[in-house]
Amino acid sequence: MLHRILCTIFLTLVVSTPARGDSEASESAAALVLRHCSPCHGGDGAAPLRLDSFDRLLRNRQLARLLIEDGTMPPSIALDSGNGLLTTRRLRTDDRATLLSALATRASAMEAFKSLTTIAPNSLVPSVLLEPERPWTIGAAGGAQIRTFFAATDAQRVRGVRFAQPGTQAPIRLLTLAADPRRTLRQLEARLVSNTAPPADGGGIEAMGNIGLVPSGALGGLSLVQPRFELPAGFCFEVPAGDLAIETTSEPIGRAVEVLPTLAWIPARKEDARAVRAIAMPAVALLVKADTCASMTLTHTIAADVDVVAILVKGGAFLRSVEFEVQSTDEHRRATPLLTVPDFRMAFAEPWVFTRAVRVGAGSILRARLGFDNTADNPQQPSRPTLEVRSGLPPLGEDTMVVVLVADAVSR
Repeated sequence: MLHRILCTIFLTLVVSTPARGDSEASESAAALVLRHCSPCHGGDGAAPLRLDSFDRLLRNRQLARLLIEDGTMPPSIALDSGNGLLTTRRLRTDDRATLLSALATRASAMEAFKSLTTIAPNSLVPSVLLEPERPWTIGAAGGAQIRTFFAATDAQRVRGVRFAQPGTQAPIRLLTLAADPRRTLRQLEARLVSNTAPPADGGGIEAMGNIGLVPSGALGGLSLVQPRFELPAGFCFEVPAGDLAIETTSEPIGRAVEVLPTLAWIPARKEDARAVRAIAMPAVALLVKADTCASMTLTHTIAADVDVVAILVKGGAFLRSVEFEVQSTDEHRRATPLLTVPDFRMAFAEPWVFTRAVRVGAGSILRARLGFDNTADNPQQPSRPTLEVRSGLPPLGEDTMVVVLVADAVSR
């Protein structure tokens, strides 16, 4: 029941989204498929249902129409704050109407998508590949698992990261990255292996958050719906030499598979000169009793003027909603919402990047309000009957963290 209520609220908000202004031309149905659907349903996407050609779109026309009509697809669950979220694929009212009209009949679909050609898999071979030294195996059944790997890196400036082989990453629901210049994770794994027998399923260790000097998520995150993470123009990551900590949250897919996340840097350009850093806001000392819902507020006070570039939310099965706002330092202490996620789902998590960085003055307060659902109505509930939930590893723990990427303010 709770999930249905949340979905109803979400759909109401989606449908009430204002249409484009006169300055923004409406896109064709084929263009909307390419922009909103192909990241997951294209030739190198992670979704099992392919919509990457005229024939396949016609074959799946009725299913696609139903999923678009009830708001299930596209699965972007953040509400646009007006700052131009780069990653949102939430359809505007007029775009949704365009697609529904095009998919209404076979004849209308044939006319609307006749120009759509097959979206070929990504054939680009990256110049820099990052991957763990060995894979690990996830079983055919069971709950979510967190496993953290490391990969060697050189000092460089990059704009983002992407899956080099996105179509092979089906077990991975969320992947977050952090620089580990002191190679803390490598030393930790070596110590664990020397004291115990090596894990039967290969490399990586059960570890979460804050590996090394920076928080997990500081270099971005990837997921099934966001196989590429890229900062907006003008910004970059300054990656130190050492290791890259790769934290994966995976779920079984019905058969035992090896997991080896192969990544590639997106290089920075000359004009991408502003370096971003991470502010970590972890949900510590969390306790949600069985059959109850709970809320938690995280805050961080900004010491000097910064520009907020992106917000990442890590969470497990029990995190269900996120609201993020900035409270100003003026006499009115106004709160400006930056992000609202009314129906958070781990499998659809993605970084939310702003096309226009948000200036936040010194003394302002970053505030994240988190909602947790530990009832039987939670569709992601891993326990029957429900059990007490505390901070910890999934599937029975909750490792929620909000990571805010900021850059030092410059004169406008």
